[in-house]
Amino acid sequence: MEKIKDLIRKRFSQQCRGKNVIGSIAMNEIKAYLQIEKKDPEIEDEVISGYVRQDKLFIKTMDQQLKIQIFKEKVDIIKSINQKLSEIGYNLVISDIILK
Repeated sequence: MEKIKDLIRKRFSQQCRGKNVIGSIAMNEIKAYLQIEKKDPEIEDEVISGYVRQDKLFIKTMDQQLKIQIFKEKVDIIKSINQKLSEIGYNLVISDIILK
């Protein structure tokens, strides 16, 4: 059963449907890396939001300390995101994080 689930996940990730999923995986990985938790479950992303375009991750946040921390730890965050994407079966590699 696990082998079938893994095969389905890999096939799904190779199709074009995965752009939103890649962004979600990247944002979840950043939140886990920086230990960001939601304060209010009604608000979807109150501290940080972002999306993936081409091979770049665009992040939007109003917290300047968070921007500085992301900029300082950019290389480690990118490695963490790329490792998570490769574990799931995506071929896309995030090359840069751009802060807005």
